[in-house]
Amino acid sequence: MREFVDRQRERFGLIRRHQGASNRKLAIFIHGFIGNYLSTWGSLPTLLVNSADDDIDLAQWDYLFLGYSTRRVDTYLDIADLIATAWRRAVGGEPPHRHAYSSVALFGHSLGTLGIRQVLCDTANHRNGILSTLHSVTLFGTPLNGSRLAFFGAPFFTIANALKPMNPQLRMLKAWSDDSFARSAWIPVRVVLGQGDWVVGYKFAHAIEWPGDICPADQITTNHSELSKPENFKGCAVLDYIRSGLRARV
Repeated sequence: MREFVDRQRERFGLIRRHQGASNRKLAIFIHGFIGNYLSTWGSLPTLLVNSADDDIDLAQWDYLFLGYSTRRVDTYLDIADLIATAWRRAVGGEPPHRHAYSSVALFGHSLGTLGIRQVLCDTANHRNGILSTLHSVTLFGTPLNGSRLAFFGAPFFTIANALKPMNPQLRMLKAWSDDSFARSAWIPVRVVLGQGDWVVGYKFAHAIEWPGDICPADQITTNHSELSKPENFKGCAVLDYIRSGLRARV
């Protein structure tokens, strides 16, 4: 059974092996619009606490579930800064970590995937060579085309404007990514889209090729929420993709 450091006020959950049996690899999970650092991922945190050490693919990794308040973020940069801060602290071995991590895998859902895309191309956040520690990137339900539901959230959440189809932030991020990837390419990014995803859709994703993405995107049958929630610990698509992201560079 793993140690679980749960800092609810900070929206931060760290699942790690007990002292004396340290891992050097860390998987970071970031949620989406009005999500939660733990509940977005369903039973995954509980499964990892109870059973990660019994699974050959999962045992060598520790797990950080990172969250934010949707009301307090205005741009993708706000989310990227949180990811980059957590990433730098992890590879630097700063508290609450007991040691430095040499490999980091990034997993995002929905709006969180745009924060990951932002941190990949934001070289100002790449201090201390953190990009060299990147093991893999897996994005579930990324809003390649934005989401029409953003119009309903815009009166209540500023960041919803950055989810509207072809909004200025999304267009700017795409241009920024094109330029940054040409200068310093990152490892291939795996995109997983749900055919039942009516929040961000999937039908026109093939028409948008973000720099570094493995194309075409992978498609599974689930909806937007189910994309990030495993059914069980033995056989489901969510865990298959998580395991793929942890095994080796794609």
